[in-house]
Amino acid sequence: MKDALESLRKQLAVYERKAQRERKARCLAEQQLENYSRELYETNQSLQASLVNAKKKQAELEFLAKASDDVISKLSMTELMLNTVELTGNFFSAEYGFFLVTKLGSTVDFNNTQLWNKETGWSLNQEFLLAYMEYLPLAQDAVYQSWSVAPIPLKEKGQLAGFNWLVYFNIQLHNEQKVWITFLSRAEYLDKESLFVLDTAKGHLLSSIRRRLNDVQMIENKSKLNDSVTSLERAKGQLMQYEKMALLGQLSAGVAHEINNPIAFIRSNMEILLDDLKVYNALYRDIKHHLSEHHSLNLESFEQFISEADIDYIATDAFSLLRSNIDGIDRVRDIVDSLKTFSHSGKTAFCEMSIVGCIEGALKVSSLRYNHNIENELTDYLPFIMGNKGQLQQVFVNLFVNASYAMDNDGVLSITGRETDDSLIIRVSDTGSGMDKKILKQLFTPFFTTKPVGEGTGLGLSVSFAIIEAHDATITVKSIEGVGTTFEISFIKMSVK
Repeated sequence: MKDALESLRKQLAVYERKAQRERKARCLAEQQLENYSRELYETNQSLQASLVNAKKKQAELEFLAKASDDVISKLSMTELMLNTVELTGNFFSAEYGFFLVTKLGSTVDFNNTQLWNKETGWSLNQEFLLAYMEYLPLAQDAVYQSWSVAPIPLKEKGQLAGFNWLVYFNIQLHNEQKVWITFLSRAEYLDKESLFVLDTAKGHLLSSIRRRLNDVQMIENKSKLNDSVTSLERAKGQLMQYEKMALLGQLSAGVAHEINNPIAFIRSNMEILLDDLKVYNALYRDIKHHLSEHHSLNLESFEQFISEADIDYIATDAFSLLRSNIDGIDRVRDIVDSLKTFSHSGKTAFCEMSIVGCIEGALKVSSLRYNHNIENELTDYLPFIMGNKGQLQQVFVNLFVNASYAMDNDGVLSITGRETDDSLIIRVSDTGSGMDKKILKQLFTPFFTTKPVGEGTGLGLSVSFAIIEAHDATITVKSIEGVGTTFEISFIKMSVK
């Protein structure tokens, strides 16, 4: 009995130790389970926070990428501002936003300023904008380096009731203008990280605006440059025309002489023809009187009347006088046509032309000034060039008139032409007084002249040089005192006639 109790006690002790181990194991397992659950919860929370942060970073990167795309986009300045307000407002979860241009604190084109709303997009709402703008420091000269945040008082009961924050910044434009970009938010708190991202996007916006301002400045500069080029071309044309008129002034005495000569002999011829007409009238009266008395006129009597009036001579002479008058009128017409062609400003366009015809026209005009001999050895077989006939005629008239001043009446002006593989070279030589090296160095200088006061402007050769350069041609000059001067002009050859 005693042994049985002892055995039972031992078994109970074993069961008790076993139960203690099981309790201890269960407590340890429960503790481990609790620790695992806690770790699992914390991990889940961390993952959720990381996911939220990742989505936020993704949104930030997408926002910055779109803002960066605007830098190289072809959007206009207004389109860029509209796009920036809409893009930033959506990223920042703002409810309203707009951009406004000011100059010296005053709004520019306020009536067309639109308000952006996250739900309804763009619209005109001037009443809301006016309430909105009361919180903006538009009159200040400061340009903000980063976004500024201004709280809206809780006591606000007007259009901005319920809004908590006004977020804005400005950028300096040209012509003392600034552009303001601003947003309204109902958020209780503003995310500082988002403001940092907005500052980065502002940098992209600044780059976009600077690029567009530079483009605008380049366009303006190009326009000014084009205007300057146009003005210079106009001034150049006026200068050429002025030199033409001055040259015509030098030729005016010759023009009067050349026109007066044919007019004088035309008048003389007309007086003779008037006397001849009187003879015809007298003959008519005599024949009429004879017929009234005799009622007939035989051939013998008629020939007697003709012989006494010397009609055969008068008829022959009349034809000669009329032909002479026609030649004189043609001469006056040619002079007027030559002067008209030379003095006309004409078009500046180049076309394929014959240098031979151009020089012949110049000789007609300049022949009004000189009385020396001309040796024109140009042939119609010379190749054509690309040029402006009126301008080149002015060049040759200048050379011919200058030669006439340098030569006596028995001097010789010679004109020759020759070809190379790609050029046509025209040589103009005179047997005048020639020039020394000092004069040759200044020959193409504007306003330099060796002519007497009142007989030269000093622009002839400088204008001619500019015309030749415009034709991609070159001009050289050689001169020997007491022997003469030779000009050579080399043109690019176009084709053979």
